[in-house]
Amino acid sequence: MDDEEREVAWLAMPEKAPVMDQAGEEIGRAEELLGDKEGDIFHGIVVRLAHGGRNVEVMADRIPKITTRRVYTDLAADELEQLPEYR
Repeated sequence: MDDEEREVAWLAMPEKAPVMDQAGEEIGRAEELLGDKEGDIFHGIVVRLAHGGRNVEVMADRIPKITTRRVYTDLAADELEQLPEYR
């Protein structure tokens, strides 16, 4: 089995993947992919924040990389905490 972390397409995001802030710290877990699978259009992900347990939406343009192990954002921890709750 290949344990190496490598970049993958949005549709291959691991279930409940750890979501990292711009400093490389885990801020929460990916709960849901948002996009049009048929048209291969990625809109973002729903993240359950580790502190507070709220679900927030992180838009695709704030996600520079998805790997076999994690989702990386370019947002600071405080920016992620301030995102509105996803409904």
